[in-house]
Amino acid sequence: PLLLRGRRMEGAAAQTKAGQRPVLQEDTFEILYEMSRIMNCGLDRQTLSILISLCESGVNPEALASVIKELRRETAALSMDSQDDVDEKR
Repeated sequence: PLLLRGRRMEGAAAQTKAGQRPVLQEDTFEILYEMSRIMNCGLDRQTLSILISLCESGVNPEALASVIKELRRETAALSMDSQDDVDEKR
């Protein structure tokens, strides 16, 4: 479990009411989301929640960050290729 502002943050996979998605303590999650936003990470709430769950499940955070960077590079490259195809058809 992570420790943030003197509070223990139990696993993101802890269930709330039946049928709801796993969540962190709301105040802790909001702090993490705000930090992500301030650092311009480009993560929405759902993505951040998934990444936190993966880290708490034992996924290496540095490896996860590398995968995200690579996916963003590939997405940008595909987007540029698509735009080039549109420009060529004109």
